[in-house]
Amino acid sequence: MQIKICCYLLISVFLMLPTSPHARNCIKGKPCGNGCIAKQKTCRIDDLSSKGSNSGTNPRSVIRRTVLRLPQVYQVNTESTYAREAPGSPVTTGNYKRGQRVFVYSIIDGWARISNMLPEEWLEISKLRPIHSGTQ
Repeated sequence: MQIKICCYLLISVFLMLPTSPHARNCIKGKPCGNGCIAKQKTCRIDDLSSKGSNSGTNPRSVIRRTVLRLPQVYQVNTESTYAREAPGSPVTTGNYKRGQRVFVYSIIDGWARISNMLPEEWLEISKLRPIHSGTQ
């Protein structure tokens, strides 16, 4: 009889514990906002109420996400051009022919970075022309 009473007490205490209505059951990670993140990551959710939201609606959590920038496709429009290891550098890293397509990851001071890994490769942007997605 005492075991039954103890079980009922434990169940009732467990049911009275406060629970979050938005808590997620994350199997491999930990809850963060309305989703799950990896255990070693830090949850960076800003509460709009702490920033002084001026609207009359309920403040909601916001997850900041970085914008993924995909490289642009360009085509070499000169007979031949040499890639450099840095903008304006005399050291060449490769040779590109007319019509060859390259990915441009960034453009700085008239130079296009066409390599996403080391060693970096740079071409003069004046020797390239953009390829639009619908063009073959």
